[in-house]
Amino acid sequence: MYGVGTTNYDGVMARHLQVSHGGKASRHTDRVDVAARCLVYNFFVAINGTPDASRLLRDIDETVETFARAVERGWIEVFDRRQKSGDVVRLVALTDEGRRIARDNFH
Repeated sequence: MYGVGTTNYDGVMARHLQVSHGGKASRHTDRVDVAARCLVYNFFVAINGTPDASRLLRDIDETVETFARAVERGWIEVFDRRQKSGDVVRLVALTDEGRRIARDNFH
């Protein structure tokens, strides 16, 4: 019935090329992933690669989106620790995967 075309979601050949607007989201996702990898590397350098080292969350100067991506990927973990004074502070540490990413991709 149709010559060259694309199939739409109903399984019917479309007359016009259907353009997906996913390219922009893809590029944005790539930027966030790159920023998350840089965050992991900078954190790795700041703690000298020490496995059990952590920093206060409030001292991390990064966008929420970038930080969330690093947590989502399993490169960084966030946990609470109670101080002697009774206050609870939120700490950030690299996971084993985060240290591996930092070593493999940037050294």
